[in-house]
Amino acid sequence: MPSFSLDEYLKTFLNWESKLDQAAAAAFSLERVERLLSVLGRPDEKLRFAHVAGTKGKGSTCAFLASILRASGYRVGLYTSPHLHSLCERIRVLEPGVMVQDPFEGKIPWNEIEERLRYYQDDIDRLRASGVEVTFYELMTVLAVSYFASKDVQIVVLETGLGGRLDATNVFETSVCGITPIGFDHMNILGHTLGEIAAEKAGIVRDPLHRVTLAPQPNEAMIVLKERCALFGIRPMVVGQDLPCRIHQVSAQGVSFDVQGRRPYDGLVSPMTGVHQAQNAALAIAMAEDLEMFGFVITEASVREGVASVRWPARFEHVNLSPTVIVDCAHTIESARALVETFCSAYPQRKAVVVVGMSSDKDHQGFIRTLEPVTQSIVFAKAAHPRSSDLPCAVSVVEALRQAQGLAGDAGLVLVTGSVFVCAEARTACTRAKR
Repeated sequence: MPSFSLDEYLKTFLNWESKLDQAAAAAFSLERVERLLSVLGRPDEKLRFAHVAGTKGKGSTCAFLASILRASGYRVGLYTSPHLHSLCERIRVLEPGVMVQDPFEGKIPWNEIEERLRYYQDDIDRLRASGVEVTFYELMTVLAVSYFASKDVQIVVLETGLGGRLDATNVFETSVCGITPIGFDHMNILGHTLGEIAAEKAGIVRDPLHRVTLAPQPNEAMIVLKERCALFGIRPMVVGQDLPCRIHQVSAQGVSFDVQGRRPYDGLVSPMTGVHQAQNAALAIAMAEDLEMFGFVITEASVREGVASVRWPARFEHVNLSPTVIVDCAHTIESARALVETFCSAYPQRKAVVVVGMSSDKDHQGFIRTLEPVTQSIVFAKAAHPRSSDLPCAVSVVEALRQAQGLAGDAGLVLVTGSVFVCAEARTACTRAKR
């Protein structure tokens, strides 16, 4: 076999994450994923899956669920996207009994990705030569499942990448599903109304045996989601209705709350703060309880530990203390509202110098307007990513962060937000500054 460069090989696959546009919609195909799985020997048939779709809070909900399952004594596969710093973060194995320190604990080693692709390269290239144009995301999804099977994980927690109905993660036989709040994002692909977007997200519900939990939703979206469930004779659980969630306190350190599931969980505490994070945790708890119907054992103690020990970076994450720098990868108007609510609870009567950098397909003006209640001044940044937008007077993330810290002063607050890419570069800059 010729010399193998993982970076160069991955660049030969279509990558809609680098340029997400209308053409991507026509490129989605579950049949390609099925063909690719067959090439790898159908590793998915050895695994159980829990599936999460939605517009906002998907990654956090997956992190909560994986943490609860790990605390319950299970080896958990966690597949999420996009990544912050390294492709390896997308594919993680959480081992039971391991104290969580690193937020990227259990990520697949780079050489493991390289070895797997080298092993399967001839088969994959034969498939591509036959006219099957595999995408980068499809390849990573199937590779993740192959890795999880080799590690004998007992449950895989899957985050959809985009939509749900035609997302590559939707080929697997899932046991439980969760749908986080739905809002306006990727409208050029998923639809221009909440109903249309909800219909795409609801596509992960496709089996009468599925157990389904829904986060609080706008009415237009909720109608579509419930209709999809009714099509399969499923009565979904709804957070806030069937599953009450009562907030006690939101602070910079975390959120305390109660959840009434099949058993009561009083006085839960999560280091991921905000009312929305308590609701994400409630959704994850309901999904964990649903897994009990498939033989999993979940206890009150394991739920409590899982919620308390969850780690998920760039979600109102404090990365510097003087001045205080907070990174939050909110990128839609709905997520900006949640960010403002959390900021006002954590830092009442205060404002921040806001560093904003966004992808070109987002509602820049609406996002910035939503942040006005907590904005002292604003610095525009552009991340080193092809989808990053040229906002007025935008500078590099490092320069924007330097300017913002100067404006804030040692006792001030800096809030970095708008995209995963900007938050990743800000985290890296703050980490290097501490060395």
